[in-house]
Amino acid sequence: MAQDERTLNMDLPEAVATAAEEGNVDAVKAWLAAGGAPDAKNDGVTLLAIASSSSRPSCASVVEILCAAGARDDDGSGVGFAAMYGAVHTVRVLLRYGAPVNATLPNGTTALHQAVAVNEWGMYIDTWSRANAQTATSLGHQGVIRLLLRHGAAVDARTGNARLTPLMVAAKFSGFISLGVVRELLSCGADLDLVNGNGRNAEALARKRLSKEIYTGEGIPENTQGWRRPGAVEAFLALLADVRAAGSWKRYANEPRVQLIVLRKLAESGRAVATRGILTRLFAPRRRLMISALPDVLFWKILEFWRTDRDP
Repeated sequence: MAQDERTLNMDLPEAVATAAEEGNVDAVKAWLAAGGAPDAKNDGVTLLAIASSSSRPSCASVVEILCAAGARDDDGSGVGFAAMYGAVHTVRVLLRYGAPVNATLPNGTTALHQAVAVNEWGMYIDTWSRANAQTATSLGHQGVIRLLLRHGAAVDARTGNARLTPLMVAAKFSGFISLGVVRELLSCGADLDLVNGNGRNAEALARKRLSKEIYTGEGIPENTQGWRRPGAVEAFLALLADVRAAGSWKRYANEPRVQLIVLRKLAESGRAVATRGILTRLFAPRRRLMISALPDVLFWKILEFWRTDRDP
């Protein structure tokens, strides 16, 4: 057996595995400097995956060191764990080193499914991350989801037998889900009409949450699917209904801009009047366009950068 192969398959000391999980950069550096393999395993789990299984910010530095030393997340387990814990900096490092964004994890999900369930702390093993997630106000991590989607994550990826898309997972967690997460999925084309293995779409799955008891405590409860925050499920359903009514996410998101253009046209014709401040320049009547109104090119530039609460 070659030296490299013997090193790769040697047991990973428990102390080094713990150091990686706790984001102890110096201890991991010392292990590597002493000849330790960046791909060494503990009970079949790589050092890279262990370091990825925590939301501690310092764990991203450990992952960076391991990747630089040659470790690779070939099966996607590292990016899956990092997404589950909402470790956005770790996800960024792993993707930069070629982690497969659409890998199917042993439980049948992808990293994108896992990112929707961030702060579902009953699934967490790392005690620091578990305690941190309990104080969160919502489920899901918009930053991780955006990062995964920008790197080619399939927005309508399916789980195993349940056939759940990430949007359907959000629906099952709609009692606590962040609407920013939902907007991120919808803006990237999540299909409202897809159904799961039981023939239910995201809206049908969310409506089942309306029968759950109201949770008024602080933080995130252990069984989020057994509770719902006041108005949370209703807000989820209202968002999906508004997108349906608009015909597409693009039309829904641009509706406030369209209304602004209509208002400007009304002001130009004298049918609407702005009385003070910058509004008098944005919405000047036609007779004053030549002397005080913003040029069209500036108006459109403002519109281009204007963000509304409908934007992800």
